[in-house]
Amino acid sequence: MKNRPTATPWRVFHLSSWYNFSVPTPFYHLGIAEELLNHPSINPSIRTVLQQQRGPFLLGNTAPDVQVISGDPRETTHFFTLPIHNGAQPPWEVALAAFPWLADTARLPEAQVAFITGYLCHLQADWLWVKEIFAPVFGPLSTWGSFRKRLHLHNVLRAYLDRNVVNTLPENTGALLDEVVPSDWLPFVKDGNLVSWRSYLAEQLKPGAPSQTVDVFAKRQGISPEEFYRLLDSEEDMDREVFAKISRNHLEAYRKNLVSESAGLVQTYMASSNRGLPGRSKPAARQGAACDS
Repeated sequence: MKNRPTATPWRVFHLSSWYNFSVPTPFYHLGIAEELLNHPSINPSIRTVLQQQRGPFLLGNTAPDVQVISGDPRETTHFFTLPIHNGAQPPWEVALAAFPWLADTARLPEAQVAFITGYLCHLQADWLWVKEIFAPVFGPLSTWGSFRKRLHLHNVLRAYLDRNVVNTLPENTGALLDEVVPSDWLPFVKDGNLVSWRSYLAEQLKPGAPSQTVDVFAKRQGISPEEFYRLLDSEEDMDREVFAKISRNHLEAYRKNLVSESAGLVQTYMASSNRGLPGRSKPAARQGAACDS
């Protein structure tokens, strides 16, 4: 009789130096953000606000991963723990419950509202990815291969999706990110850390700049970059080793559902105080900022 898998690996990897081993890359989040900027189900007035504040919105869609710079525990920036238990409250709801003034969008500057909107979308994307992609296919309780092997192939998949989406991002994405100047936008992250994170991403998005995704994954898993590229550069090998475990159709269905769910989240959050809708009140100054730069 085979040994039954236990939940121990969740704790082992959660407490290690691994960075977001179970969720999409920041560049994947940017791809989702670009789709949302023109999503037809979002109120046109709200879409206009997001398009006018595209830089803050894009940065927000990557910002929970600022922990790479700040060194904060993952729960501090993502508002959920692993594994996800049945009945757990969605992290975007946890975040707004913890900092209710962030939900009063009519009293916040438009740039901050766009940023927080993106932030909430990131939380939703990670939550759904863990539940629908990582845990059932690659997680500690899956039964094919070793957990280390599954983590490696999951990282290969993330790098593969990362490579595809970076090629579709507008050429000015990095420049737009570089122009964003946070100002007490988050009560739990210093502005200086957000600026460093912004610059870290923007540098990789400059025309001709190499992505660091594979190098980061390889270093943290103790595998040579060549081992990653061996799979990434061969569609045949990707089909045999990765897409035999999770189909391209499954991944596309996740993406389509995510965009739809995120559009609903954008609509709900930004319309909650008539932000972006005709006749909204003028934003008032926020009191009691808890974040220093």
